[in-house]
Amino acid sequence: MRHDSTADIPAPADEVWAVLIDVERWPEWTPTMRRVKILDGAELVPGARVRIAQPRLPVLVWTVDEVRPGEAFSWVSGPSAGRTRATHELTVLPDGATRIALGLDQRGLSAVFGALTTGLTRSYLRTEADSLRRRWSAP
Repeated sequence: MRHDSTADIPAPADEVWAVLIDVERWPEWTPTMRRVKILDGAELVPGARVRIAQPRLPVLVWTVDEVRPGEAFSWVSGPSAGRTRATHELTVLPDGATRIALGLDQRGLSAVFGALTTGLTRSYLRTEADSLRRRWSAP
């Protein structure tokens, strides 16, 4: 089961990346996060584990599996029989703005849980993309 959301942000990619990669501060700008803590070191690197507490969902530990500095990162959670992978990717637009693309891919047993929470998952992805965009929107 796959879910995606995008938003165009009126800011250069390096500024958006700086906010996106600072995951422990996500609860400051999106209501979909209660607490985010990097468990291994202070930054996102492949192999780092991140504990995330979200409203209405169990606390999960995610393991960073890919980082392309300034462009994208992804992390995975769950056993191989029920793996969820979340992606966060930036694209520079022709006008200098940045598009954020968020994705959540649930496989195996995670897809079964995902079927029960489809509305919540879609809502959270949309809220996260929109919340990031609003950081640069005029009040």
